[in-house]
Amino acid sequence: MSELVTVIPVYNGERFLEATLESVASQTRRPDRVIIQDNCSTDGTHRIAKAFEKEGFEWRLTGEHVSSTENFNDALRYAEEADVLHLLTADDLIKPEFYERMLEPLEAVKGRALVYAAYEVIDGDGALVDGGDLMCPFPIVPGGAPLDIPQKEFIAAQADLRTICLPAVLMKTNRAPLPVAFYTHFIQCADAVFYAELAAACEAVIEVPSALCEYRRHEHSATSCNRREPGAVIADEWQAMVAASALLEKSGFGAWLWGFRQRCLLAARSRVKIQQSADETPHYRQEIEQATRTLTGPWAGMLGNLAVALRGISGQGRR
Repeated sequence: MSELVTVIPVYNGERFLEATLESVASQTRRPDRVIIQDNCSTDGTHRIAKAFEKEGFEWRLTGEHVSSTENFNDALRYAEEADVLHLLTADDLIKPEFYERMLEPLEAVKGRALVYAAYEVIDGDGALVDGGDLMCPFPIVPGGAPLDIPQKEFIAAQADLRTICLPAVLMKTNRAPLPVAFYTHFIQCADAVFYAELAAACEAVIEVPSALCEYRRHEHSATSCNRREPGAVIADEWQAMVAASALLEKSGFGAWLWGFRQRCLLAARSRVKIQQSADETPHYRQEIEQATRTLTGPWAGMLGNLAVALRGISGQGRR
């Protein structure tokens, strides 16, 4: 049986950490080790973590406070101590059958692999969130069978920012160091590039279309905080799209056509952001438009906006 290690990087996570740890303790197949990697928290994180030592969970304090990304990269070192590694964010939840369902398709894979599940979005109170910009990018099929995803198809999805949910991923490492790490210069999209690069080094990529994870959207999450700087987020998204696209190794006209497509996609994503920002100031929307126009140019911007408009018209026709 695979040795499963779960690492939970956390900083000042007392509001949600207990619920996260309870979701791990309630698994039908428990991890062999659970490590709570405390990034020098100043709240009650230590107290909550110590309370779960009776469950066999380990509390580890970092030597000094580092960035969130550096804390996650430090957690990757446990790849050498595990057959399968799971990084679980300290405010998210996993369903009781998460590990049981996710480990099963990995058993037949000899080399490095990743498996990811569908997910639901919840708010700070645990209520399901319907709609918005963080929905699962692929169809959710309750009880759905695992699907083998072609490597290039998965990488292309990450280049489109149809990103998988970090806590919903298991990485089969076979006790070897991972060949990639999270880039520290991204403010939001490091995971898309990380999983694209990891997939390029994997024997198998597996999708489990059941919603086995609950991603928590709350006012203090990185995504929520980054909304205050929409121009920086758009630049971050484009940088991630370019980095993941490079792994597709396109050349010549095909590379140009893909790049133009990606600029159109960025313009479309930004138009949707503007449509969803009715409560924001005009300056907020102007910042989105200006940052996007600088990256896409006029033609891709126009086509991206047109695609969103046509989709809106089509949607109204179906209602």
